[in-house]
Amino acid sequence: MSPPGRALTCVYCTLLSLCAAAGKERQIVELLRGLSLHRDIETFVAVTDEDEVRYEIDRENAQIIQLVRRGKRDLRLFKSLYDLVSNLKIDIVHSWSPMCSVYAAPVAKLCGVAFVNGFVRDAPPHVTRWNKNYLMGKLTIPFSDVVVANSRAGLAAYLVPERKGLSIYNGFNPARILDLTDEAELRSKLGITTPHIVGMVANFTPRKDYATFVEMACRICHLRDDVTFIAVGDGETLRQVRDSVRPEHSLRIQFLGQRRDIESVANLFTVGVLASNSRLHGEGISNAITECMALGKPIVATNDGGTPELVLEGQTGFLVPSHDAAALTDRVLKLLNNAELAHDFGIKGRRRIETAFSLDTMTNAYLCLYRGLADKRARAPRDPSPAKVMR
Repeated sequence: MSPPGRALTCVYCTLLSLCAAAGKERQIVELLRGLSLHRDIETFVAVTDEDEVRYEIDRENAQIIQLVRRGKRDLRLFKSLYDLVSNLKIDIVHSWSPMCSVYAAPVAKLCGVAFVNGFVRDAPPHVTRWNKNYLMGKLTIPFSDVVVANSRAGLAAYLVPERKGLSIYNGFNPARILDLTDEAELRSKLGITTPHIVGMVANFTPRKDYATFVEMACRICHLRDDVTFIAVGDGETLRQVRDSVRPEHSLRIQFLGQRRDIESVANLFTVGVLASNSRLHGEGISNAITECMALGKPIVATNDGGTPELVLEGQTGFLVPSHDAAALTDRVLKLLNNAELAHDFGIKGRRRIETAFSLDTMTNAYLCLYRGLADKRARAPRDPSPAKVMR
């Protein structure tokens, strides 16, 4: 453990903007908020954003330290990070992305501190040796005390050795669903009059299978007129997907773009959907699905990656094969046609988030990890000649 009277110090290395828009950025914000309640942990966040960034990290939860980064492969970052870890007497370096791990691994080794490697955030179905994340992982795993992923599927996908791998599920902050826009008011603003809404929240990228979502929506529009379909997100494939909708269905298949009120929109859903392109991508633990489950919504999702660890088949939702519009249509209709089943799935899904995927569960898992690493380091023989290579 850290010496008496001194807090255990951790530094989080991220090369990303911390505006909490994407899943992993949101998770670091939530984790730091949870850790701030524990007096024996002091946290710092090392970021390399060159432009002005709007941080959602409360300055009372962690100290943000700006590192200058000139170009994608700035070797001076090694020196900057080494000085930071040395000067602040950091106990644990925790990387938050594959590239961060490349910088953090040698620095942690030289400084003789614990290294938590957080490069695994997804669960690709076909990881080749030329996959850049796989290459960076292979390069840094040997220097890692622990490789943390947000799903067991992610550890398996990247072939992380069992003795080094640890799965800690994302934690959901219930405060995010406390101040929601009134349903009737939001329905009115969106111009939705149908009793049922089926929605998908995801960026429009090749990794998400919006084509299958739209095909499912068109099939159901042919069968019934009491359902509106909503797609929430923006990205490179948005125009192509939107243009694929036939004019006769355009009023009932809406594309809302990027929204700041995602939780309020998801609260309108009768069924939450996540269709992934399993040829290119495997989900870790989807924040979009987690949000819907926390709101008590039944789920229909692609059966890939870490999703089966979140959505329990036949209990909190249905899992369907990738790119199978017929199966997706069948399961969504089953929930639309059976309100009792949909309600039961929703209740069980909410309970699952409140237990296995709670913010407290995630925070306690990281606390246990950090304290265990600090205790292990404290009991290990000291190196009589500390590295001075970076001075």
